[in-house]
Amino acid sequence: MLIEAIVYGLFGLIVGSFLNVVILRHGARTLGGRSGCMACGRQLRWYDMIPVLSWIFLGGKCRSCRARISVQYPLVEALTTLLFIAVGLAPISLLVKILGFGIAALLVVIAVYDIRHTIIPDEWAYAFAALAFIVSLVEIMNGGGETNVTLILLAGPLAAFPLFALWAVSHGRWMGLGDPKLALGIGWLLGPFMGLYAVFLAFVIGAVISVFVILPIDHLRHVASGITRLGAPRPGLTMKSEVPFGPFLIASCCLVWYASVYGLPLPLFI
Repeated sequence: MLIEAIVYGLFGLIVGSFLNVVILRHGARTLGGRSGCMACGRQLRWYDMIPVLSWIFLGGKCRSCRARISVQYPLVEALTTLLFIAVGLAPISLLVKILGFGIAALLVVIAVYDIRHTIIPDEWAYAFAALAFIVSLVEIMNGGGETNVTLILLAGPLAAFPLFALWAVSHGRWMGLGDPKLALGIGWLLGPFMGLYAVFLAFVIGAVISVFVILPIDHLRHVASGITRLGAPRPGLTMKSEVPFGPFLIASCCLVWYASVYGLPLPLFI
């Protein structure tokens, strides 16, 4: 078990390092080419790109110009590592594990990109939905999923409907259209009932975190702002500030998904 966890963890570290490149270069430049410092442009050596460890040893600063390196890098790498270990050790089939790695990677890039830009790229949301739908079909064929195929087909739209309704009623002021698209995959991954549960749980998580984001305490507000922008604090957060909902959906999805896979209890909201 320990050896397996280490192998999956190392795999997650490598993938997490690549995900940082995907997040930062999406829509700006191609994925090819050497990585360099965002401040001075100096190309990074291999020993400056060791996941998590390089950031720690460098004190979060560029070796050449001493400019700050965003905490996003080690956070993404560490989060991907934990998710990959959780997927790898789960009592699921090999095919579902492979699909699960893809889903975990997509959820990480979507969450972080949404935090940085308050937008969810369509291609990532649809890719997640496609993988989630395939997982549900594989589970049906393996006899471990919902036997009603029609219900599975409707699971995605059912989970997306509440968010789509909020978007339609508010004309996009309360909710972006990317969130319903993300919820499609959540519904297909978790099923109709757990999918709706995850959407509701996302609102609960969002409400709890938002309380800390808007607390009128300067140092807490500064910390919350830093987390919101992953190292780029945004002063003056208020009730009117735009807070991306995608990360809350993804956090909820992961909690429900892993709880279901490992047979862990979920809280009941009455």
